[in-house]
Amino acid sequence: MKYFAFLTFLIFTCYLLGFVKKPEKYQWMDRNYTTAIKGFSILTVVWAHSGAMLSVEGIQFIAGIGVALFLMCSGYGLEISHEKKGLVGFWKKRLLGVCLPFWAVELIGLFATGTFSIKSYLLDFCFLKPATGYGWFMGYIVICYLIFYTVKKLVKDSRTQTLVLFGVFAIWFVLESVFFANPDMPFLRARQTLSFPAGVLLAMNKDKIEQTLTKTKNILILTVGGGTMCFLFMAITQLNVVKSLPYIVSNAMALLTCLPIAIGIMAFGKSFGGLFENKMLAMTGTISYEIYLVHAFTLAMIKQSIISVFIFAVVTYVLAYILHIGMRKEKNDRFNSSYINKK
Repeated sequence: MKYFAFLTFLIFTCYLLGFVKKPEKYQWMDRNYTTAIKGFSILTVVWAHSGAMLSVEGIQFIAGIGVALFLMCSGYGLEISHEKKGLVGFWKKRLLGVCLPFWAVELIGLFATGTFSIKSYLLDFCFLKPATGYGWFMGYIVICYLIFYTVKKLVKDSRTQTLVLFGVFAIWFVLESVFFANPDMPFLRARQTLSFPAGVLLAMNKDKIEQTLTKTKNILILTVGGGTMCFLFMAITQLNVVKSLPYIVSNAMALLTCLPIAIGIMAFGKSFGGLFENKMLAMTGTISYEIYLVHAFTLAMIKQSIISVFIFAVVTYVLAYILHIGMRKEKNDRFNSSYINKK
């Protein structure tokens, strides 16, 4: 426990140092704000996964909250981008920004850990069977992209788009719960079903929602209510009688574990955005996706010692930053090449 306490102290200290030099002031749900939220979300994910490695019990669900926040930001960002540019370059951006880093990290990581095999890598590459315990998210987010793209491509009316989007995700929830649930963690993917479309809905109704959140009372309802609902249903879903129910029933309850508190955190930032105007969160949010990819392999560095925890934190951050710089250079090179060819 003391090693986990050290990691917590390290993260909190870096967070406080982030206020020494504040970034520019944020507007609620602008790019800077959502980047900071992503920074917060990846810290909760890494913090919880590290706790599990250090035998801290009952902490894994915190990672689910971080994933819900990340998915909300993804859905929100895609909808804002669609409103400005439509679907132009949609898959090119996903390929360069999401798939390529994943394929590269998995290849290097599997070789580095001595677990590489052509079969496992190909299944991982095609998002069919993750090679690590945290690779499930990649297949999940790609399906979110597919649903979003298809709905936007085929349905033109915005109100109908919302209904169809949530309808398709509801169908996915049923299929996931009935046919594809992992008996060890049947709720892992299913509990996140509404997180991505909730982000899309937020983007489509941002002005109305922001107006609602001008009242502190509404923010408190969402924040306190979301937190209460989260912990209540987290406790309920751990009951043996609930675990013995069909997955579709227990997973329906699990829908109320992560998303409500994630919505509460988003709303909380409307009045208390200063807590997110933090250089450390901004920098971490910029490389949040790379941190997620890298930490799947660097977690193995954690042992029952302070030095191993410190090395894990430093190595994960540095490797994620190097990956981010490398991928950004690749994007810039491709953009410049495309521009020259057009000229």
